[in-house]
Amino acid sequence: MAASSPNEELLALLCRSRRGGIHELHQCPEGSAEWNDAGQPIPACLLLHDLEIGSLPLGFGSDPMFATVTELDLSGNRLTSLPPDMFESMKCLRVLFLGGPGPKFTPEGASCNMLESLPQLKYLVHLEHLSLHDNQLTTLPELANCAVLHTLRLDRNPLPELPVLPPSLRVLHLEGCPLGGTLDLPENLPVQVRALPRLEDLQLPDGSHIGEFFGTPLPSLLRPRLPGDLLPKIDGTVRYGT
Repeated sequence: MAASSPNEELLALLCRSRRGGIHELHQCPEGSAEWNDAGQPIPACLLLHDLEIGSLPLGFGSDPMFATVTELDLSGNRLTSLPPDMFESMKCLRVLFLGGPGPKFTPEGASCNMLESLPQLKYLVHLEHLSLHDNQLTTLPELANCAVLHTLRLDRNPLPELPVLPPSLRVLHLEGCPLGGTLDLPENLPVQVRALPRLEDLQLPDGSHIGEFFGTPLPSLLRPRLPGDLLPKIDGTVRYGT
């Protein structure tokens, strides 16, 4: 059960949020987020990136005050884990950044999070953009409830396999993941990727970028090439290609 009122550590962290939008190039200084009349910062866009806090305080995400948050940026905080109930109250969340700020093997990526797993995402039914690049993820939770998710960044995570991906995906980045599939051998991509009907922008595990913008027709490239090739249905079961 969530606490009846936010604790001091949680409020202190929220006070450091920046004002602005998550996709804005020039964001306001730390601590510039607007407060409501009750004296508690509940901005719809919660920008808490590059604070290097190491961990999140009790109640982060699960407290009812998070019910109005639509965008959350926690990149660049050296986080190694997230509270298991973190997303229970964040049912309005549309954009979630947990990756970055830069490739983890560069100086810019020294403060990257190092998450190995994530809490359940089944509450995030309005999630559109999920950025998880440059973590240490070895598994992903189910994404079936994220029915409007259009952008998923998984680059540079040691993911050996993928869950069934929502058919709404249009952008998928897999650079640096130990998965099959190259520009010459796209049939080796995970079947979860090749089954996506609306994909427009795909970054392959070897770093190659393909899609409409790059002049590569994805439907023909990802179509099964071998008889009996397995493709997952939207509900997670499997069908055979012809």
